[in-house]
Amino acid sequence: MRASLFLLLPTTLSTLTTSLAIEKRHNHAWPKSIRSFYTAVSNRLSTIPPETLSSLTSATCNIGNPSMPTIPDLPPVTEGLTLYHVAIGRGTQNYTCDPKDPNSIPVAAGASATLYNTTCMACIAPQAMAQLTGSALSMPTPKGNERLFPAQAFVSGQHYFTGPAPTFNLHTNSNNYGIQFAGLLNKVPVPEQMIQPGQNVGEDGSKPVPWLKLSSSNALPDTAPGVAQKALSSDGSPVEEIYRVNTAGGSPPKTCDGMKKDFEVEYAAEYWFWAR
Repeated sequence: MRASLFLLLPTTLSTLTTSLAIEKRHNHAWPKSIRSFYTAVSNRLSTIPPETLSSLTSATCNIGNPSMPTIPDLPPVTEGLTLYHVAIGRGTQNYTCDPKDPNSIPVAAGASATLYNTTCMACIAPQAMAQLTGSALSMPTPKGNERLFPAQAFVSGQHYFTGPAPTFNLHTNSNNYGIQFAGLLNKVPVPEQMIQPGQNVGEDGSKPVPWLKLSSSNALPDTAPGVAQKALSSDGSPVEEIYRVNTAGGSPPKTCDGMKKDFEVEYAAEYWFWAR
């Protein structure tokens, strides 16, 4: 099993326990999405026997059986790929408008987000993970290397665009999971029944951006000359597919009426990286 497929389980469980303690002091003040996150944390911790918790001082989190969220029409992970990394992206979706035509439709112009490592949480506490994007969107964007609240997740990289190619730079001072350039394979709008104010709708009313399946094999070869197209895991296996799921916010208004030429919409999303 790849070393990069493990995070310290005690650290994650400690984070969940600490989060629950914070929740008990401030529950009345949290937005609905954060209260839902803490409820899921409490439910997950209640299923772990005390003797098991006390014995996890040197255990690791095995992510061999992950359960990635899915929606109809989003193709499954290609057979033979295994989970490499999971991150919450918190940042902005960027758009442009024609200032001369208020009835024109905003045009996507890339995105910019910080990625936070939630690999272990995604596997041992998926119910809490499912609440995390809405929770993250309801709070101010962390600055610098601040952890992502309420999961207290560490920064694992940056998401931006290199020309037209979505780029995932998973290289920081504390980890190096590679740099991934990707291209779009599938784009699926979030079903209306899954759009919930207070959960995955931004305070500005922005609905969740579509879920995506990306592939490194579909990236443009000349987007970054001299830079490898695929991120390599610790044992040299390439990341081949990336999913953007459980999105919150990020969608533009229907028209450019009242919008600036260039504008941003805050969002959060889960990113799942799969390698061979």
